[in-house]
Amino acid sequence: MSEAMLVTGDRPVMVTQGFYLRRLVQVTAIPGGVRAELALVPFRTLGGPLRPVVVSAEPLAQQMTTTGVPNRPAEAEDLTGTGRETGAQGGSSAAEARLTLELQVLSPRSLRLRLGEPEALRQERTYGMLVPGALEEVLAATYGPQLPLPSIEETATGVRVLLKGISIRLERDPFAVQIESEAAPAVTWHTALDDRNVHGLLCTPPPGLHSAPGERRAAHWSWAIDPAEHFYGLGERFARLDHRGTAVTLFNIDAWGTTTEAAYKNVPFLLSSRGYGLFAHTPTPVTLALGTPSARAALVRCAEPSLDLFVFFGREAREILEEYTRLTGRATLPPRWAFGVWLSRCRYQSRAEVEEVATRARAEGVPCDVLHIDPAWLAHPNLSCDFTVNEEAFPDLPGLIRELGERGFKVSLWELPYISEQAPRYQEAVRAGYFLRDEQGEPIGADFGGPPPDGRKRAIVDFTNPAARAWWQDLHRPLLRAGVAVFKTDFGEGVPLEAQAANGMRGHELRNLYPLLYNAAVHEVISQETGRPGFVWGRSGWAGTQRYPAQWGGDPKTDVVAMACSLRGGLNLALSAPGLWAHDIGGFYGPPPSPELYIRWAQFGLLSPLARAHGTTPREPWAFGEEALAIFRRYARLRLRLNPYLYSLAWEAHAHGLPMLRPLLLEFPEDPTAAVIDDAYLLGPALLVAPVFSEAREPVARRLYLPDGEWIDFWSDEHLEGGRYVTRVAPLEILPVYVRAGSVLPLGPERAFLHEEAPDELTLEVYPGAPGRGSIVWDASGAATEWQLLPTAADGWQLQITGERPVHWSVRWHTARGIVEQAVGYTASTVVSL
Repeated sequence: MSEAMLVTGDRPVMVTQGFYLRRLVQVTAIPGGVRAELALVPFRTLGGPLRPVVVSAEPLAQQMTTTGVPNRPAEAEDLTGTGRETGAQGGSSAAEARLTLELQVLSPRSLRLRLGEPEALRQERTYGMLVPGALEEVLAATYGPQLPLPSIEETATGVRVLLKGISIRLERDPFAVQIESEAAPAVTWHTALDDRNVHGLLCTPPPGLHSAPGERRAAHWSWAIDPAEHFYGLGERFARLDHRGTAVTLFNIDAWGTTTEAAYKNVPFLLSSRGYGLFAHTPTPVTLALGTPSARAALVRCAEPSLDLFVFFGREAREILEEYTRLTGRATLPPRWAFGVWLSRCRYQSRAEVEEVATRARAEGVPCDVLHIDPAWLAHPNLSCDFTVNEEAFPDLPGLIRELGERGFKVSLWELPYISEQAPRYQEAVRAGYFLRDEQGEPIGADFGGPPPDGRKRAIVDFTNPAARAWWQDLHRPLLRAGVAVFKTDFGEGVPLEAQAANGMRGHELRNLYPLLYNAAVHEVISQETGRPGFVWGRSGWAGTQRYPAQWGGDPKTDVVAMACSLRGGLNLALSAPGLWAHDIGGFYGPPPSPELYIRWAQFGLLSPLARAHGTTPREPWAFGEEALAIFRRYARLRLRLNPYLYSLAWEAHAHGLPMLRPLLLEFPEDPTAAVIDDAYLLGPALLVAPVFSEAREPVARRLYLPDGEWIDFWSDEHLEGGRYVTRVAPLEILPVYVRAGSVLPLGPERAFLHEEAPDELTLEVYPGAPGRGSIVWDASGAATEWQLLPTAADGWQLQITGERPVHWSVRWHTARGIVEQAVGYTASTVVSL
């Protein structure tokens, strides 16, 4: 892919020439797997992007299964001898070209596939995407201290290896791979040698190496797909939930909104509805063609001459996510206040303005835990951050932080990893070599998609340089010691492709990886200074960014289209980087939102994993009139009461890698309709939320899908059977929310802000109709009270509560006949019957 196309985000170019794997030459056992030496054959792609034909240098009779069709491409008549360029290991002729394939079984649900020249495979490259030591831990859990050498079974056409429930078949000639796992018995993951056109010629190149004219050699892998297969994930993609039939390029860029194919947070993890996931362990741009141009095959391409793929298997998506996050990490558990309400603006221009918002929030009874201050706190805030405080606008910033803390507010500050030439610390960083460089060794400017408005360069902190990383962290320490609780790590997508880093990486390798290094550095210093897991609020990301652990959805316009696309981005991110996600309530840019849009977006935002009102004009609820203020207040208070539920969901993300915001398909994998729903979501397993994408003042007839089972309207207690679409008439004050039968919602007391400790008074809202079980997690240790809801013989229900922490419990049963309230008292464990 050309660098120009990467920067503009255009569709990827077609694979045009290269080598593909043709024949198995030799196979040997390696610890936990096999190594295969493979002969290559040169190929070219003819016919254009709509009907590509893959033709190799072999005689046509060896390539084609059908030769009698008269209108085959004339160019395919005789390509024997073409493509004998050097570039694959083994010499200059096509007959000698070789690549090595390694397949290692990591666990009963995962394997690693590496393709490249032997020297490349001997180097274990670490990028930071995998948690240090995680791969070794997975292998030790599977095999113990020593990995076995598997037995290789000869078959009539190749070899077979069976290890830990995973079967690997390698066919000799033509070469093919077939992988099956007992963890997902319905799945056979295999190469697509049957993907042929009417002439019998291949439509998709088999795995190998390829390039387009003037481009770097790149490795690719292709495989067969099913007719009804869906593809999800790949980061925060705003345009659609199911990526089948699309070509996607994973290349971080400032998306300038939320309604295009561009993405702030690309993640090279693909989740298939067939029961497998694919993770490309590379920082380079990744291209995936998923059922296009051929509906029979998919292809993944990494912009480097070797391939490192992890394949995960599971009966359900949650099993695959759990396996994937064993390697790439899971969200650190934030403090309880992180799940409160955040108020913000781009920008609060002064200390007085921040104090005014704090006072007004408390006076209006609007719950608020965090006040975020965007760049105006900096002396040089124009796309630059060197941590020099704007003393004129924010005198005695530590004093402000202390005073707000005494009133129950945490403070979040903005940053970005770029420094203007005018900033006081710029020359200090230049002298020390703390910036990414150009080819002449000078600091290189950030790529904003065009020159900054003032035309001045913004140099980029080089986080591959340990000294630069430590320097950047040290700039945070005085502010953290003054009480700053969070840093919003803005930008990070702007590494130019020609940049050079201290560790030898070039920009095309570093650009996607940079947000991971940036967020990791800030997360680490917050942890060091606060003594708790760090908490950053990041915009850009790559595989592993979920560890740090909050991301927000970038800069949506103030309209319902951007609002709906923001949800799609969150759903895709949930299936590829399952951390904690938020979006700008009210939208970020554009004309001030109408009160009706603000209300609808606030309802959506206040029932999201994290909740922040933010934009270029005021987003505080009192700016939109008394009605908006009253509705915002109602949902904000509900959010704080739901904190025991939200905190328990965050623990599940931390412990098991499951997202808080969930596409319906995650909880209902057998429901074909749930597989395509992208306008509603589940907040955890219990709450189905259907945002109203409308600015209408009058009630909206919201059509939504309820999966199989019984559902209860959160507001009216109406009981409905699922497995169908229903219409909910939603007045402006109502967000359609349904509770899944068999759920228990733990609600805390009403508060103006959240406290560090868990509440000691809980109301359990019980929704019988199906058995259920769950946990209420109390603190970062994972200590929890377990609950189980069971039917009884007398057509009743029993709620069993088991734990060690005594709490003042009360129970409210939501039955078809009405609500039944029971006071339980102060106890750790009990049984309540209806």
